[in-house]
Amino acid sequence: MAYSLYCHIPFCVSKCLYCDFFSLPCCNVSEDYLNCLLKEIDFYKNKFSIDHFRTVYVGGGTPSLLSAHQIELLLNSAVSTETIEVTMEMNPESLTEEKLQSFSNSGGNRLSLGIQSFNDKALETIGRVCRSKHAEKALDIVKKVWNGRLNLDVIAGLPDQSDDEFLLSLEKILSYNPDHVSMYTLTVEEETPLYSEIEANRIKFDFDDADRQWLLGREILFKKGFTQYEVSNFSLPEAECLHNLTYWNLENYIGVGAGASGSVYGSCGERWANKNDVDAYVKNISALKFDSVSEREELPVETQEFEFLMMGLRKGSGVNSAEYSRRFSSVAPWNGNLDSRLNFLAERISRKEEPDGSADYFLDKNQILFLNKILLDL
Repeated sequence: MAYSLYCHIPFCVSKCLYCDFFSLPCCNVSEDYLNCLLKEIDFYKNKFSIDHFRTVYVGGGTPSLLSAHQIELLLNSAVSTETIEVTMEMNPESLTEEKLQSFSNSGGNRLSLGIQSFNDKALETIGRVCRSKHAEKALDIVKKVWNGRLNLDVIAGLPDQSDDEFLLSLEKILSYNPDHVSMYTLTVEEETPLYSEIEANRIKFDFDDADRQWLLGREILFKKGFTQYEVSNFSLPEAECLHNLTYWNLENYIGVGAGASGSVYGSCGERWANKNDVDAYVKNISALKFDSVSEREELPVETQEFEFLMMGLRKGSGVNSAEYSRRFSSVAPWNGNLDSRLNFLAERISRKEEPDGSADYFLDKNQILFLNKILLDL
């Protein structure tokens, strides 16, 4: 049985105003926290009899706050010769040639760099530490020493960023030849400082303008040969993020670190989420009290069936009827019949016959704009 691994580094130099993910202000990663990650990895290897991870993803937070030596220690524990993809998120202001070289030497083959924008006014408005000079310096380092896959993040709809400024940022990002682009529309969550600033009218933001800006960016990506293989993710041929496809295909993954989650599927599915408490995490993992750091729940097959459709319809390829039948023949009243399950969506969803007689149900580039409404109807 294949497993993927997600390692969470919940530290940032400072928190962006729009961010609602768990992270703490910090300029480095303690040895205690790193050692706990290594212990938790070993715990799950033993618990599920894992001899290797298919993919590994180091995310955050800001994983590039790890030192070059820490990157090496972490990946030496997580990566084997059978691991096919090793991704690490880095922020431009904390990326160095030494860290990037250490990542590459330790098996890293996919870099995800959070650019977001080259517009300094927009970056300042959202409280981002990174500026265009940091992004340019980091991308010059990448061009010099990096030979793996490259994902660059960009956000549409930032306050104080016009359509032309956004498109200029996107064109500049594409000039560095990424084979993958994650393009998001700015999301304003209620518990964030950005929401408070917008509500108080101290920052101007328009949801419709943000959506329109994203659509302009999508057309550029299409013209450059990128495929929208997931709602917010675009890739050149054969450059999809295999780790993220693990989530969208409802495949097994282990999550380690404070705030991380993991899921194991099958007839007796299980999901857990580590608490958002670094101090408690370090204390308990150091004492080998692994179950005390997480909240666990069973995943009945009925829940898995719903999540399979919810996650699968995010993908450009959609969901396949043969795969659905194989995994969910026990779920009434459809009993593995995807045609019956999705018949009520026939006018809002596309269908394609495969040579093996199965069918793919998917949302085309126009239908996917209504994804949230379709998922609510599931």
